[in-house]
Amino acid sequence: MKRFLALLAIPVLLVLAAPVMGADLLLATDLITVNRDGTQDIGDLNIATDGTITFQIDEASTGWRLQETHLYVGDEAPARSRPARFPYKHVRLGGVASDAYVVDFAAADLNCDGVIYVAAQAELVRQIVVNPRIRRPILAHETAWAQGDEPIGRSRATYIAVYLRIG
Repeated sequence: MKRFLALLAIPVLLVLAAPVMGADLLLATDLITVNRDGTQDIGDLNIATDGTITFQIDEASTGWRLQETHLYVGDEAPARSRPARFPYKHVRLGGVASDAYVVDFAAADLNCDGVIYVAAQAELVRQIVVNPRIRRPILAHETAWAQGDEPIGRSRATYIAVYLRIG
């Protein structure tokens, strides 16, 4: 049964990876957590020329998984770092290692100047231990932001100016 489930998972993983493999990578940046222990690179945000934007966690080395993702894409830099109000969001992901969005860059670039602004935030979860008395996991939660060029307001959140290839 385990072998069957493992074989069944291969096509699902290929489907999830297909959008990134089928397009040129426009930009990649790190997903960063900042806490009292310092800064940790937990994965990448990949932006492809076809509009696919993928959160990819390096679960093997960090132990973190995605619980929620929030994405801002627009023709102006985001004014506030309120990810719950970003136009794109996936909630209740259940601890996945990857999450992808497909964005229409032409619609996002209303100024038609070939520049869009991207801000990306993820809510992370990681199992610390299993409580032996109740046999349930004890979870840690953390927030990560895509490492960008400019801060959003006075927060640690940042955004990226992405230059589209026109023509």
